[in-house]
Amino acid sequence: MRVPSVERVELTGRCGPLAAAGAAGPVYALTSSSSGSALCAVGLDGRVRWNRPVHARSGLMRVAPDGGVWLADDAALVETTASGAPGRQVALSHAPDERIGEFVVLADGFVVAWQSKPYHTARVERVNGSGARRWSAELPDARLSYEGVVEMSAANDWEPAPMAPWRPRELSPERPSGLLVSADRVLATYLDWSSGIGMGYCLDLATGELVWVTPPHPTGERAIAGPGAFLVGSQGYGAFSTRLYDRDGATVAEWPSHGRLLVSSRGRIRVVEMANDSSPQRVRRLHRDGTMTDGPLLSGYYTVGPALSGDGRAALFRDGELQTVATDLSLRTLWKGEGEGVGRMLLLARGRLFFVLTTDWAKGDAELVVAHTDLPPLDTGAWPCGESNLQANPVPRW
Repeated sequence: MRVPSVERVELTGRCGPLAAAGAAGPVYALTSSSSGSALCAVGLDGRVRWNRPVHARSGLMRVAPDGGVWLADDAALVETTASGAPGRQVALSHAPDERIGEFVVLADGFVVAWQSKPYHTARVERVNGSGARRWSAELPDARLSYEGVVEMSAANDWEPAPMAPWRPRELSPERPSGLLVSADRVLATYLDWSSGIGMGYCLDLATGELVWVTPPHPTGERAIAGPGAFLVGSQGYGAFSTRLYDRDGATVAEWPSHGRLLVSSRGRIRVVEMANDSSPQRVRRLHRDGTMTDGPLLSGYYTVGPALSGDGRAALFRDGELQTVATDLSLRTLWKGEGEGVGRMLLLARGRLFFVLTTDWAKGDAELVVAHTDLPPLDTGAWPCGESNLQANPVPRW
């Protein structure tokens, strides 16, 4: 397979999160500059269709089934229509110190994960399309601990010792994928940014009842694995693993591997490993009996993508190379470029791959890239790309 061309789209400002209305586009991109944030729509041909200033915090963008683009302000959800015109604004009831941490779009409304700053409570709620509350669930008061977290004090002669359970000063939904909805379950992951330790809270979508909670752990990648089932990764403080939980919170399988996840329409799981040390990293297949199939070694760490096509090939950009991973886990390089990135990759019609490359971390330069490939359309599984689908709205339709 050859890549006929790789284009760079001229946008004003630093390119951030991406989403798409569907396989035919357009691709929506949030950009930021000294003058503020903007939302733009880009066609499959790489041309900007429209660009409008928006007031929203970076990283919170979802596309609804009707093509409307939803962004989060501190306490409101704001829509931009598919034509680029201002749409609805849904104001939500909240405490004075609460702000929206994450949200997803449902067919009949939204699920919202709230945070308070400084932390005194965390709350998840479900509202209808007008913002009227269906339920609100205050999460249990967080007490975090992990065996790899240590502290030093005069009481122990400044020797490292395991840190006693603590209440975090700040606790917020992790991004991306801090709020996932799968069938009748909602998984909200909250993180103490100062330590990297967090917890996942699973609630019933219909009632808001708390069903199960993960142990405190160094948080990592998460994905939807099937109706009511979730993959929960853990990385840091010596942890490097991924667990599969069923709808009732039972651990179905656990693997000594962690990284960017893919779940195909056949339920097969692949991972592009990412580790914070020099240990070998691979593409692996994670089998539901807890075993793994090893692919080739990977160079580098920062990974854009992956995105899984309908024929089983997955595309990713890593260590300066655009690559595909075949069903036998073999790697093939399509294009060598410059830059790194940690976002997701969108596979649209006619084999168009849209992704963001960071060319200068110090300056914060990031650009939108379009690669032309022969890849077929995106797989229809539970997690064929980051955020579960092109719309960046992790609510699969079962």
